[in-house]
Amino acid sequence: MKPVPATADIVVVGAGIMGAGIAYQLAAQSDARVVVVDERPPVGGISGRTFGQIRQHYSNELLVRMARHGFNAIKNWGTEAGVGDPGYVRLGYLLLVVEDQLDALHRNIDLGQSCGVDTRFVEAAEIAALEPLLITDDLAGGAYEPDGGYIDVTKMVLSWLTAAQSHGAEVVSGVRVTALRTSGGRISGVSTNAGEIDAPVAVTATGAWACDLLDPIGVHVPVQRRRLEMTMLQARPGQPQMHSCVTDGNSNIVLRPDMGRRFLAAAYPAEMPLVDDPLSMGDEDDQHAHLERIDQALAARMPALRGAVPLNHISGAYDVTPDYHPLIGWVPEVAGLCLALGFSGHGLKLSPAVGEIVAAIVLGHEPPFDPHPLRPTRFAEDDHMFCAYGPSARA
Repeated sequence: MKPVPATADIVVVGAGIMGAGIAYQLAAQSDARVVVVDERPPVGGISGRTFGQIRQHYSNELLVRMARHGFNAIKNWGTEAGVGDPGYVRLGYLLLVVEDQLDALHRNIDLGQSCGVDTRFVEAAEIAALEPLLITDDLAGGAYEPDGGYIDVTKMVLSWLTAAQSHGAEVVSGVRVTALRTSGGRISGVSTNAGEIDAPVAVTATGAWACDLLDPIGVHVPVQRRRLEMTMLQARPGQPQMHSCVTDGNSNIVLRPDMGRRFLAAAYPAEMPLVDDPLSMGDEDDQHAHLERIDQALAARMPALRGAVPLNHISGAYDVTPDYHPLIGWVPEVAGLCLALGFSGHGLKLSPAVGEIVAAIVLGHEPPFDPHPLRPTRFAEDDHMFCAYGPSARA
């Protein structure tokens, strides 16, 4: 195993979608020696098991503005990173609701429009015109974003890591960070299975693994590992194909087209199960239950796609906070330790803004957005972020 660098100015723990974006911004905005460490190859963790869908429909102004910033970065990737391609596919995004969710929908549409998001309310007839496979009889309406779609997370992460390295960052993969080291109440470096790295600042972008490193140094954050199941399906020959990204607020299923006759489905259970191993796939019963939820949702909303063949089951544990919103910022317990975690599976479109915010915090610059509402201490202060729909695919 290759030895790790002995010293760094900043260690970023985690090279997924968040860690890669943070490392790029730190390296591009400073002369600091930035070292990124991850046990797995790039996109070998949860970032490689994401749904890939991007939209701007949120319940808080800060996240709407962060998502809008992320869309602008993705659409202007040559200026943003200067390397690679995020694999953005523009399909349009539909969020469908029944009557008791209508007020929340209008609230979030108004919020999005006030922040400059191209979003609008659509009646059942227009929903059917946008996505003809949908059954709309019981719908009270929907939100439509023409810019919604999905990205290729692998392309995005590799682009950011390449760009970070072009600015002097060092990426160390295949090395596990075993501990965050502290001395005198502040970060002194990290321990790895390949040696020690001395550093005065550490950024934890470890997702579902966060508490494994934070608990031993007395930093206790309310982050749980909850598994979400996804399945790639392929329509049978002769079956029609969907064309838009769709979230059904009634059955709580999320669907998006993929290549050819394929489409990806995530059918949220009433409560995502807690798991010990973030990369555990669940057993056959879990997978069967997920397929049953998909079939029930398709029967009610897109019956033309029932009978599609499951090709691949995907499972990963998200780092979920009590209000389903992330933790970003310094922790009071240990100086020099910055958190960027708790994204609950909603981080892809937020990641460009997160990279800029964390880099600004660490480097002492003015951040592009005020991250105070996402501060790690907010739960102890009983100041939770608002969710218009409650914990769900639409948080």
